[in-house]
Amino acid sequence: MYAHITAARLVRLGFSREEIRRALRCCLRRVARGRYVTEFVCADAAHSELWESIKSGSSSEFVQFGDIRDQVERLKVLIRARAEHLQEGLLSRRTPRGGEIFSHLSAALIHELPVSSLSEHRVEVVRPKVSRTYTNLRVRRRLIPQTQMVKIGIYAVTSLERSLIDVARDYPLSVSVPMLDHALRCGSADLDDVRTVVSACVEIEGSRNVENALELADGRRESVAESVCAVRFYEFGIVGFLPQVNIFDTARNWLGRVDFCHEKAKIIVEVDGMGKYGLGSGDPKKEIEKEKLRESALSAAGYLVIRLTWRQLYRSELFHHILNATATRLSSN
Repeated sequence: MYAHITAARLVRLGFSREEIRRALRCCLRRVARGRYVTEFVCADAAHSELWESIKSGSSSEFVQFGDIRDQVERLKVLIRARAEHLQEGLLSRRTPRGGEIFSHLSAALIHELPVSSLSEHRVEVVRPKVSRTYTNLRVRRRLIPQTQMVKIGIYAVTSLERSLIDVARDYPLSVSVPMLDHALRCGSADLDDVRTVVSACVEIEGSRNVENALELADGRRESVAESVCAVRFYEFGIVGFLPQVNIFDTARNWLGRVDFCHEKAKIIVEVDGMGKYGLGSGDPKKEIEKEKLRESALSAAGYLVIRLTWRQLYRSELFHHILNATATRLSSN
């Protein structure tokens, strides 16, 4: 959790507008109108009220990564701010926007599901009677049965199954399938349970999208990148690749487990997600060298190894190459 601060609280702490501007050049970051987070513990004693919770360990620094995680963390701050706003309305006995609950990508983040891409940077909620769009809030009119709502801490949110369905209904497969794969792999969701919830939904629009996502879901995939790759296989009509396959040479020596393998065509596809080579030993150079040795052994066993980076998952060239290579190898067998 981050040290989230509102403009009103800064004023109550004694910060003038000029002092807030100075803090923004130092340890404070604006994430939305009237919403701030503390990035780090600075050397300015005048800012101690901003980072005291970080120093005490009750909150975290708002670290910047330079990738999609920055957008995700910003959205988490906005979700938290919205939840606190709704809670304040309840405590003061004001009606908190009649039945508002978090949904879609916001619900996914509350359920700790992975987000592969973030096309919606606003907090997403559903209400029973109205649809609205604001700078940092998107409201959809949906009727959510009580059985598809849960409370997680201060968050009133759609259930895990309903959240997976809503994302599948309104977002691309490259966003919904990684979430489904993750939930299946972790055991937090079951496809039969998800289908039961689908049958109870009153919405008709987007039903084909939901069914496609459920058909593609596979808990054997071990990363978001692998899930996105599987979606791209589907989009390009590439078939026959199984996930997480153990490879052996002719002497039955184990050569490793690969992300995807087409056994008949003897083609292996490996997906390098963000931070892959920082895993394992923790030394990227050692991990790259080990990966090269493994790839050499796979090639020696007759496999064509094709590597995809995260960026290449969203480009077409290598998928056309995989499609052509598969056809060529199958025809020559």
